[in-house]
Amino acid sequence: MSYDMRWVERDEAEVAEVEALQALLCAKCEARDALPESEKGVLNAERARREGISFVDDAAWDGRTERYRAAEAEVHAAYKAMRDAEKSYFRLNIFGMGCYRNLMETLGMAFEDDPHPPFPDAEDYGITWDDVYAAESPGDHPDHERADSALAAALKVREAADEVLRFHGRTDTPGIPLHKFGSNDGWHVLPAEAEAAVRTWHKFVENEGEEKALTVVREHLGDDVSYWLKWIEYLAGSVRHGGFKVY
Repeated sequence: MSYDMRWVERDEAEVAEVEALQALLCAKCEARDALPESEKGVLNAERARREGISFVDDAAWDGRTERYRAAEAEVHAAYKAMRDAEKSYFRLNIFGMGCYRNLMETLGMAFEDDPHPPFPDAEDYGITWDDVYAAESPGDHPDHERADSALAAALKVREAADEVLRFHGRTDTPGIPLHKFGSNDGWHVLPAEAEAAVRTWHKFVENEGEEKALTVVREHLGDDVSYWLKWIEYLAGSVRHGGFKVY
């Protein structure tokens, strides 16, 4: 399980750049995959586990040729370039999210809030969730019947669900409600929530000094401070782009 976070609004320039880099990534993958399968080598899973090496690392493979290594390196470089260009996207795995949640709560950037309101039940509107999904993504449900009454009801269900996904909780508490990082149901972190979280971080750095602030980060996250700072940058950027959603 992972958490994929995306700004509500994306800049057109970013979209165009990411699409171009995605095309480049596909081309690099095709060039690598066109090489003989024998050049890929054989995965040495036992050694990889013993030495803590990722299966995607060249060092985890026996008999891999230099030509394949070079092609694989180009794939990784293209993927990194695409991700670096996609400022509107941020990803954490389930362990990472747990660490980030704890750190943000410790710093006051996020808070444990009251229970959010229940999600609407489509049946209370006289329709099913299949009707809602078909209304939202008709291309994915070509055979679904679409009565005007069902479409109108589906819109009401979605509006009610979006209210829950935006729910802030304690109106007198700034920051991000922690329930929005508790599942990947599309929670909407609002611009005001993200802005308060960023402001709290900068105030902490101002009061404690950068060295101590980063020491606290390392205590929670380990040595990958750069990804935390990228998270702060991501939060700040989301303020100007309608906030972000958690999937």
